[in-house]
Amino acid sequence: MKRRSFLAGAAAGGAISVLDWLAWFERYGVPGTSKSLGLASASAQAMGEPRYLIYWFQEGGWDSYCMFSPVDTPNHATMTVPAGTLNPMPSWSAQFYRPKGYPSATQALKAVEGNIEYGYLARDGLSLFPDLAVVASHEGNAFHSGSRLEYHYGKYSSYYAPSALRAANERTVMQAFCEAYGSAAPLPHVSWHRWLSDGELSEATYTEGKGYYEKLGPAFAHTVYGQTPADMRARLGSLGSVTNGAKGVRIRQFVDRLHDEFLTGKDGESVRAFASAVAIHRQLSGATGITVNPATMFTDAALRTDFGVVPADEQPTSTSVNEMPARSKNAPNTNVQAMMTYELMRAGISIGFWIENRQIRGFDTHRDRQSIRSNQGQSDQLGSMRRDLWTPLKALVAKLKSTPAPGSPGGKTLWECTTIVLASEMGRTISGDVAGILMDNVKFPTDAEKYAEIMKQDCCQHWEVSSVAFLGGTVQGNRQYGRVGATTLKGIPIMPDGSLDPAYDPITGALISGRTKAATSFLSDAGHVYATALYLSGLDPDALRAANKGRNARAPMRFVKKP
Repeated sequence: MKRRSFLAGAAAGGAISVLDWLAWFERYGVPGTSKSLGLASASAQAMGEPRYLIYWFQEGGWDSYCMFSPVDTPNHATMTVPAGTLNPMPSWSAQFYRPKGYPSATQALKAVEGNIEYGYLARDGLSLFPDLAVVASHEGNAFHSGSRLEYHYGKYSSYYAPSALRAANERTVMQAFCEAYGSAAPLPHVSWHRWLSDGELSEATYTEGKGYYEKLGPAFAHTVYGQTPADMRARLGSLGSVTNGAKGVRIRQFVDRLHDEFLTGKDGESVRAFASAVAIHRQLSGATGITVNPATMFTDAALRTDFGVVPADEQPTSTSVNEMPARSKNAPNTNVQAMMTYELMRAGISIGFWIENRQIRGFDTHRDRQSIRSNQGQSDQLGSMRRDLWTPLKALVAKLKSTPAPGSPGGKTLWECTTIVLASEMGRTISGDVAGILMDNVKFPTDAEKYAEIMKQDCCQHWEVSSVAFLGGTVQGNRQYGRVGATTLKGIPIMPDGSLDPAYDPITGALISGRTKAATSFLSDAGHVYATALYLSGLDPDALRAANKGRNARAPMRFVKKP
């Protein structure tokens, strides 16, 4: 690439990434004059603080009634009802089925910590509550793949065509974030999910460009699948080989004119990427001592102990779902993902991460009434939540709070520069309405057939009632917005300032007689989460949409941010 064409490309086509610069170094050498390096470094510092975004996603649908949408109900799973009974007291439709043993010493009814109501599935995260902002009036999507698409892309009129080709102006939340902040990192966007892993979708139908598409926006914002530590070490090793080839290559005349022809071009992201690439080159080539060795990444014994990593955690799992071939996310356990996230952040390699439990449909039990009664309760998610969320998240937060952010001119920690989103694609039901069965004398003409159908009824279905939480340096912690009504078991709408809609009873959740829902009140959804994550990271979601860098049409929940 000639200097002139290189500069022309920069002027015409946006920011130049770290990898663009490293490829230049490989062919032409590293610009080495004190003048150019000093100017680039100063310009990079002027760009401001680094930013990081982490989505921590529980695939399969958590039991939000025991998480951040807590409700106290009886547990009728152990109630004795003679076989064949169609109208017990309480009726089948009025029975609630909570986890096995609920309530017990380990499965306490909803409790309050500070300003946050929580269920027992959140108890292991109590130490994080001072930093946590919970949105309890939240809706998921009852379609696995549709919900996952929404949490990636947000909500807008044409998004819900999963099998359609994605358009050039669509962005996932990570692509939008990394497009804004990622040109100064070699591998900005690292994710541990797989769109086609859940068994609902045909690989023949979802060819490249459809559903979740990895390659929207500039190349440096494209999805890099983190996979296992061994996979990532190999990828980082190939990055190192790019810079190793740059030793001894002559400096081009381009360097002498770097200030006049490039730094004054006001392409700040490219300047920052240039400075970052020089630092990475020096680290990997040994110019100032090797500080990042790809071969030893994710192998530090002390760090592995801090995150509780054992060899089995590093191996992907595979599952057959809906009689589809066995599928895998090619992902290690979340404690390994969290450890890798921390090391990639600390080394200045990546800034955006999607952490996801490696199980496929781990929470998606679909227990019918008969199996729930036989089990004396729903499946208990406590062990999964502890293993896949709370234990590794607490380890990660501790590390972020104690580690300086690389390149931070203000000397901030990684924590102060990071936004973390906790979400699941949906909630789960705790009951089943049998009215339709009892009234259908055609399909179920006898009482015995009606009873058999009642026993087969799915009482752990997909459910829109869910919750979401935020934490990080810009989040106002120890806050809860919204709640689930004790009678309606539905989210109570919230106002634009985060308060409850006054038209609803704050305890039962029912609309107060004679009142009407406020025109501006809402239940949050994946689109609000998308916009809020970017807003907390210092971006204007409306400006990004206007610039054709994403289509999400929801507004950010501004009340989550520190004043």
